[in-house]
Amino acid sequence: MAKQLSLQVCIIIMMILFLMFAGLSLVDMECLAMARGGLFCVFLLSMAVIDFRTGLLPDKGNLYLAALGLVMAAIVGSLRDALLGALLGAALLFALRTLSRGGIGLGDVKYAAAFGIWLGWQGTLLALMLAFALGACLALVLLGIGRLGRRDRLAFGPFLSAGAYLSYIGSAAFWSAYEVLL
Repeated sequence: MAKQLSLQVCIIIMMILFLMFAGLSLVDMECLAMARGGLFCVFLLSMAVIDFRTGLLPDKGNLYLAALGLVMAAIVGSLRDALLGALLGAALLFALRTLSRGGIGLGDVKYAAAFGIWLGWQGTLLALMLAFALGACLALVLLGIGRLGRRDRLAFGPFLSAGAYLSYIGSAAFWSAYEVLL
């Protein structure tokens, strides 16, 4: 039986979800994209909390996220980009999983494929870059203050969720700025 969350943890989760919704409202996007984003936020936060607490990203959550993402992609007409996002996310994390000899879990690989459907290939690439940057920064801080040892593990799902969220709200601006620099 799963241990219930304390009231304080539930309040923190609700505050994070509120801030995620507030971030969505600050971005200039269509009503459908805003609704999709709200649903995406709920899944991202749920998966982050589950991975943080258990160290696992459940297959059911990945499956629901992927299926709903495919329905949304079909509605907005971006099915090809969604499938490319899933393929890119899964391929990159599977390659890293292989190179790291299991340092990245198979649930992370499936999760990257699932949110890749929502983000498309460019959004997925940005989400992964952000996830690795955020994870590396926190790991360095925790190592520096002695709260984490070299052999300790961090759940990567929360960083993937944060990267996916930031990519969803800022991918268009990021790639536009990148094109200007070229």
